[in-house]
Amino acid sequence: MGAMLLLYSRALGSGLAAATLLGLSFPVYLAAVYVTLAVTIPHALLPRRYWRVALLIAYTILGVFFLETLMLLLLIIGMIPFPTIPGYRLPANAIDAIVLSAGPLIVAITAAALKLLRHGRAVEHRALRLEREKLEAELAMLRAQVHPHFLFNTLNNLYALTLRKSEQAPDVVLRLSALLDYMLYESSAETVLLSREAALIEQYLSLERLRYGPDVRIAFERQIDVDREIAPLLFLPLVENSFKHGLSRGGTHAWVDITLRCTGGELRFTVENSLPAADRSEDEHEGIGMWNVRDRLTLLYPRAHALDVREEADRFFVALTIVFPTLRTTEPT
Repeated sequence: MGAMLLLYSRALGSGLAAATLLGLSFPVYLAAVYVTLAVTIPHALLPRRYWRVALLIAYTILGVFFLETLMLLLLIIGMIPFPTIPGYRLPANAIDAIVLSAGPLIVAITAAALKLLRHGRAVEHRALRLEREKLEAELAMLRAQVHPHFLFNTLNNLYALTLRKSEQAPDVVLRLSALLDYMLYESSAETVLLSREAALIEQYLSLERLRYGPDVRIAFERQIDVDREIAPLLFLPLVENSFKHGLSRGGTHAWVDITLRCTGGELRFTVENSLPAADRSEDEHEGIGMWNVRDRLTLLYPRAHALDVREEADRFFVALTIVFPTLRTTEPT
């Protein structure tokens, strides 16, 4: 209102007159702001009924001009008391009424702009919240898919051992129990320490070593200089994939080599497995586990990861690189 008082003072040439007219016009200000905020914006502008917006704006302008003109007439004929100001004469023409009408209209426009700005921010925040909830739901669904996929493979391994009446079956059950404890409790968190994921891989590989025996090479090399936080169960589907399409297919001199390195701001995880000559089809390796990893990486590490999947003459190769945001210098393509 201070700006309106200054506007009236300059237009009327008297601060006292400006303050009096501003006080008398206050109900007009309230009416203009109320119509704009409570009627024009919610019932016409936001529903995009632009013809109604035009009518309401026209009615508001005419209404403000009518009320200000009526107030001036009542002041001139003495029905509304006005202080005696030496050398000052009340406004008595249409130009003066227009000047007085500008105040409520300026305030109404300012209030409308603030309301629209606040509405825009609320819409943006709501959209971001819905997008975040959608991503969380997708991640929960993808994470839920890891458990049955892992259990199916591990139970198949256990079934094969029990068919052979292997003495290793109880050890498999014990190790499987430890894996399930991790998957049911620790992996429910958004992130876990990289060292815990490495321990999970080692537990899984111990199961596979029991299954295949000492004659099959199953190597796991890890170097964790910085124990980063990482999404749980991110590497396990890649490891499972190497056994499903590598060692389980047989062939002479079957092998699996796994490396995990985290140095500073970059993590690199690679899995290589032998590929029997009769099973060289890249599509076979793009199963549920691989697609699950791709989708989770897209949601969890957008523009901060690279997944390289290659099939060569005698091997299948997967390399995952994650660049952590706090120390990121270049983005992988």
